[in-house]
Amino acid sequence: MGARVLIVDDDARFRALARTLLEAQGCEVVAEAADRAEALAASRHVSPDAALVDIGLPDTNGFALARELIGEAPGLRVLLTSTDPTLVTRSAVTRSGAVAFVAKDRLAVTELTFWLAG
Repeated sequence: MGARVLIVDDDARFRALARTLLEAQGCEVVAEAADRAEALAASRHVSPDAALVDIGLPDTNGFALARELIGEAPGLRVLLTSTDPTLVTRSAVTRSGAVAFVAKDRLAVTELTFWLAG
């Protein structure tokens, strides 16, 4: 099996879609979270290899959460996503520690394992 992935997004329908896409590419989705607190708790509990993190969360932004997740689990590969790519700059992605950003409408045509499996 490929990377063990945590999905972080406040939209349950998107989490279900992301799970389907990730599993189709050989990843194992080990947890899902809708906000910062759930994401940190899930990451501590399941120790994923990677996380797919939405930039727009109800209690934080994906850039800050990526820094927190990586700070607690060095080596965690975070792939940021959003429906609005204009919210993202290359420098913001780099500062967050994430490996990359992929717009949500591009996830289905992106080799996600390249970014998440390392």
